Amino acid sequence: MRRAANGRNQAANGIIVESIFTRHVPEFSKRLNELVAQIPEEYFEATQSIISNAKMHLGKQLDENIYLSLTDHIHFTIERARRGVQIRNRLLIETKMLYQEEFAVALEAIDYLMKRFDVKLPEDEAAFIALRFVNAETETSMDETIEITRMVQEVVSLIRHYFHIEIDPASLDYYRLMIHLKLFATRVITNPDTPDSLQDPQLFELVKHQYGAAFACVEQIVGFIEATYRYKISENEQLYLTIHIQRVYGPHLHE
Repeated sequence: MRRAANGRNQAANGIIVESIFTRHVPEFSKRLNELVAQIPEEYFEATQSIISNAKMHLGKQLDENIYLSLTDHIHFTIERARRGVQIRNRLLIETKMLYQEEFAVALEAIDYLMKRFDVKLPEDEAAFIALRFVNAETETSMDETIEITRMVQEVVSLIRHYFHIEIDPASLDYYRLMIHLKLFATRVITNPDTPDSLQDPQLFELVKHQYGAAFACVEQIVGFIEATYRYKISENEQLYLTIHIQRVYGPHLHE
């Protein structure tokens, strides 16, 4: 009797989940069937609410695959939280800076999940969900999204260690630097063979000499990127990196 009841519950669960998800997922795939068998209906409903809220606040279309991947992630997160296991997100700071809108929506999602499932979730979990939103907005894969964010983290760490100066992360120039690094990292990861010729050789030489400390830092970044990612940073890119770093750190170098 119990087995029969479980079978009926699973079938009913499958019908409810299918009604929510099949309008988003073209085919009721094997993956969805597997999730339905393993994950209670309430997690699918929670995912639906979170994604609807994300679409409304972000004003963007999200790839349909997020319905499955986010349900799986949320289920794993809640079960882990109930066991008292927390995972630190080493990309938390960078995610908050680079994807502010997605992170804000992810914080709302975390608050919703804590109330619905009566668990405590750290801010780190919002960063995990925010990256899933970002991945669903773009043509990059989740691995590429994480790699882009990690590269930004590595370059920012290198810059901080070079100058040994603490900068207010809320400053406009710091935000501009982070956005530029995100675009730069995206080019490195997703389109490494794009040619990029120097547009203004005279300006490059002027900036290189006038902002010597910032350019010396960029030279270290060049060496790191070439050694780690096998990517040669063009002089054009070096020019822009130098200007952005100078804006952030230049005013503090002689204090």
